[in-house]
Amino acid sequence: MSVNYLIRQIQAYNPDADCDLLRRSYEFSQTYHHGQQRISGDAYFTHCFETAMTLVELKLDTDTICAGLLHDVLEDTSATRDELVDQFGDTITELIEGVTNISKYKFRGGIQQRQAENYLRLLLATAKDTRVILIKLADRLHNMQTLASLPSHKQERIAKQTFEVYAPLAHRLGIARIKSRLEDLAFKYLQATEYREIADLLAAKLGEREAYTKWMVDVVQQELDLMGVKARVYGRPKHIYSIYQKIHQRGVPFEQIRDLFGLRVLVNSVGDCYAVIGILHNKWNHIPEQFKDLIGLPKANGYRSLHTTILDRGQPVEIQIRTHEMHQIAEYGIAAHWRYKEGMPSETDNERIFAWFRDMLAEIQEFKDPFQFIRSMKGELFPDEVFVFTPKGDLHSLPAGSTPIDFAYKIHTDIGQTCSGAEVNGAIVPFKYRLQNGDRVKIQTRANGHPSRDWLRWVQTARARNKIQSWLNEQNRAQAIGLGKRLLELEMRQRQLSLKDYLKSSELLGIAEKLVSKKKAQLPLTDELFRQIGNGKESATHVANLLTPEPPPTTEKKEKTTRLPQSAPSIEMEGIDLDLARIMKCCHPIPGDEIIGYLTRGRGISVHRADCPRIINESERIFDIEWTPVENVTYPAPITVECDNRPGMLAEITTLIAQYKVNIDTIGSHRFSKETGHDRFTLEVNGIEQLEAIMESIRYLKGVRNVSRVASFSSEKRRSV
Repeated sequence: MSVNYLIRQIQAYNPDADCDLLRRSYEFSQTYHHGQQRISGDAYFTHCFETAMTLVELKLDTDTICAGLLHDVLEDTSATRDELVDQFGDTITELIEGVTNISKYKFRGGIQQRQAENYLRLLLATAKDTRVILIKLADRLHNMQTLASLPSHKQERIAKQTFEVYAPLAHRLGIARIKSRLEDLAFKYLQATEYREIADLLAAKLGEREAYTKWMVDVVQQELDLMGVKARVYGRPKHIYSIYQKIHQRGVPFEQIRDLFGLRVLVNSVGDCYAVIGILHNKWNHIPEQFKDLIGLPKANGYRSLHTTILDRGQPVEIQIRTHEMHQIAEYGIAAHWRYKEGMPSETDNERIFAWFRDMLAEIQEFKDPFQFIRSMKGELFPDEVFVFTPKGDLHSLPAGSTPIDFAYKIHTDIGQTCSGAEVNGAIVPFKYRLQNGDRVKIQTRANGHPSRDWLRWVQTARARNKIQSWLNEQNRAQAIGLGKRLLELEMRQRQLSLKDYLKSSELLGIAEKLVSKKKAQLPLTDELFRQIGNGKESATHVANLLTPEPPPTTEKKEKTTRLPQSAPSIEMEGIDLDLARIMKCCHPIPGDEIIGYLTRGRGISVHRADCPRIINESERIFDIEWTPVENVTYPAPITVECDNRPGMLAEITTLIAQYKVNIDTIGSHRFSKETGHDRFTLEVNGIEQLEAIMESIRYLKGVRNVSRVASFSSEKRRSV
């Protein structure tokens, strides 16, 4: 653990390393951590040194390694920022601050919430300098390697966070060698029994497996040499967690997992990659469905390689073929950009990596709720991808299962927001169509188009889901403001006053300041007051009383000024398209019924039949509404039929209903005796006239004793036809 050993390791790949800077960083960290111990009993500086050695393994630049040595001095010692700037300059100091900022905040909520917040902070911290995340991953790796000294409850918490946050992050950044180690270490503590079983089984036949691997390496190497291809072939054992995944994905015991190792072939050019594939497939049989060309269609994080599985005497052997540059990206991912110039990836590879990384950061910035972010991201951490084309032939990758809506939002937010249709390979497809590899996708837009809530049921990507939800939230807020303003206007009109006279008055602003919490307000105070009235959190009558203490006239009947469109149970007032109104299942109103609106607390308007017994008699929350005619919309109407209990009775009733071209949503039968029973139906009707006509026809059927509407029935829902 000497500074000379550290410097020798760095000089092996970076002969021009600043040895003086490295020595000063080493000594500064060692001095300030002097006397500190970890729970394991090791000197604290050991952790700093091992963190730096992981960064050396990634062949990173001198500044990053120095920051790794110093990454805990601001948080855990008396060292100051000014000292760091004076000793090591701004760049190293900012890297140390970035790492410190990731973990300095107090976590709130349960473990899932903490993980989400930590993940979000971690990624946002990298927006300024991506090396911060590399240091943090190295720090976490050593913490996992020394986890045995902690109590079991802390082991589980840290291992779970590593498994759900840091290992996926390393994968997302393309750092395979860090990702696999973190997965195995987390798996060891989270599922100790399974880990030990697999480890013991691997150890039992290790010698036999190593001998076979060496033999296969020699055979493949000789074949490539014979064909004149310069290549390096070597074996790569599968890590324990990946074997565990294979066991569960394939549903077979360990003994039937035969591909416990693989080969890797490194060559000098892309042409050589394809030449190797040809040689291998000519020499051995292969499994066609396991061939993947990830050079022509690289992964989003920059990973490029050819994958194939050959069969040697029935034994499957996975082989990866890639160039040396591709190997740097595959092993080191985003870290490859910061490696010492020798062996650096090409400028094109760098541009691809950073274009992807910038897109990911932009996507992350859009999430205000960190838990929403982690939830949305989990489905994308290990995606199977599909590759589709724009009409101009540009290639885009998306998670498997993505829809044209996901594609539209990937191209541009505005295209997603105004999407009105989609063509795939020249044919019109529905929005819920699942894109396939090679699809050519054309998105149709409309100037006044906008997202639909239904889209949330179909989209796969976090970006599309977040954009749609944000638009819907904004619309709901605007509707609530408009509704609240209109309700207050109605209240003022009953007092023979106009709200317009008060909109810019100090009185209304004063009331808003009194009733609205300034800390929670996201809008101007008067708009926030209107929003709270529209959401039912504040009473329009109460606000009107504060504006005009005189009681409202009692002789005038309240006007029916609001209307409820059948297509979306909502109140039509001043351009408000009220998704805020809900038809209630307690009484199932349908067009033609006399209805009333009830302003709930925080859930908008609920619509009831006027005779509904569940309405609480709060006059300030009840107002008259009426239907407006809209075509091609039906509503659930539960009815009960008392009839003879005889064969064919139910069939006769349903046949009659079918003559009205009405859908039967649900059917339930109850037999009270051998002679009689009750059949319950939920019919999808367009209004009271159609329902009464159906009920009257049923009454004329032989054996029917009574037909009536019922207040409530299970599984009802409004549906468009």
